Amino acid sequence: MHSLYMAWRYLWFHKVRTVVLIAAITLITYLPFAVHILVRSSEAQMLARSQLTPLIIGQKGSALDLVLNTLYFTSKPPAVIPMGEADRVDASGLAYAIPVYNRFVARDFPIVGTTVDYFAFRQLDIAAGRMLAVLGECVLGATVASTLGLAPGDTLLSAPENPFDLAGVYPLKMQVVGVLHASHTPDDRAVFVDIKTAWVIEGLGHGHTDLATTTDPQNILKQQNGTIVASAKVVQYTETRQS
Repeated sequence: MHSLYMAWRYLWFHKVRTVVLIAAITLITYLPFAVHILVRSSEAQMLARSQLTPLIIGQKGSALDLVLNTLYFTSKPPAVIPMGEADRVDASGLAYAIPVYNRFVARDFPIVGTTVDYFAFRQLDIAAGRMLAVLGECVLGATVASTLGLAPGDTLLSAPENPFDLAGVYPLKMQVVGVLHASHTPDDRAVFVDIKTAWVIEGLGHGHTDLATTTDPQNILKQQNGTIVASAKVVQYTETRQS
């Protein structure tokens, strides 16, 4: 009894030391369990996304890179396959293909080129604005919209792959037409565009400025007898317009 009394008086006298000691013992005891629970929860979320995706088709190469790029929009982009492969899957009657092209970024967020079938497959709903309709439009994930402070009616520029390559692919000025509800998945951190818009960003499509209606005098080098000579002004970005 005297020993217990002395121990109690010692602990009571050194209150701060006692509290620190109890906290350290508690932390050492329960920290592994907390980490285990967090890891299992993260694993369940990641596996749930992959288990809902029946099959991923890509070029021969790293299967891990293909899965990470297609499902979680991370890792380097794998080698592309022709769009005709998706048509072959549809023609087989066994399944329907949803193309996913994740190569470019906009302010550090991945730009995902796909079709409207993707939103139905992932059960993604529009919280504000509308769905994609024409080239040059984009729909933002909830995290992208809140982080960048963007809403329908704003614009967003894609990032060039090499900012020092003046002859390379120009950034595309995209019109934000919608924002998705938060899904607590990698879709929240993605900028979605139509697959054809992703091709435009890649440089597969191009257009020309109508110099007869331009309002920028720097675009015109000389104009004489109805003939207009364009200047060598460097274009800062590409923009699609509907006529």
